[in-house]
Amino acid sequence: MSWRKPIEFGVSGGITLLSLAAVAARLPRTSWLAWPCAVGLSLFVPETLLIDLQRWRGVASHFNHDTAFDVAIFSWMGIFVAVVSLAIMVMTVWTFVSLRGPTSTNVAIRAGMVFLTVGQFLGFAILTNGLGVDDLSRASIFGAAGEMKVPHAIALHGLQVLGVLALVLERTRLPEIRKLQMVALAIAGYSDALAVATIQSFAGRAPLDLGPLTIVLALAALILLALAYATALRAAGTGVLRWSPPAN
Repeated sequence: MSWRKPIEFGVSGGITLLSLAAVAARLPRTSWLAWPCAVGLSLFVPETLLIDLQRWRGVASHFNHDTAFDVAIFSWMGIFVAVVSLAIMVMTVWTFVSLRGPTSTNVAIRAGMVFLTVGQFLGFAILTNGLGVDDLSRASIFGAAGEMKVPHAIALHGLQVLGVLALVLERTRLPEIRKLQMVALAIAGYSDALAVATIQSFAGRAPLDLGPLTIVLALAALILLALAYATALRAAGTGVLRWSPPAN
């Protein structure tokens, strides 16, 4: 048994929770939704601890039905992740109602939250797939070689990719319409990347076993994301170089 899965869950979940905390800072703190969402999201911590516990015991953390204790652990993990997912969905809807900030940043955050919600559904697809196979090593494999973890991971981290871009754009002197255009490019590119990964997965093909169409789509995704980030970083760098401290 490797510590790879607990580390992956811990790092990915930690980054996601920090990102959601940053999003929450742009939402009304007085809302009755704030505490339920915070408590729901915090259940990712005990879920990760249960994964660590199973690794420490030297047994599989997911789809483990060897003993009644293992079944109970997996069941509690499912309950925790279900509540976390519900909190993410509620928070996603909330961002479309009460988000505060520049329009371009708000669009990036909302799109990132939608990607994160899609990631929850892709995670449940992995769960459904895993419950239907006898070989645990193929729990996330659809068909011959479709790796379902890839689109799941891409969807989960759209919030960071778009959120960082939005923060960089906030530090530029670009007009808001230009910032919106860069955010739109990034959303299109990331949607494209997720589509490629999803097509590969549910076609039963390995992530890098690309056909002519998916090669074109993958290149388009890279170009769109690179263009959006290059423009933002260049504008931010220009703004820093031109900045001067106020006169005394």
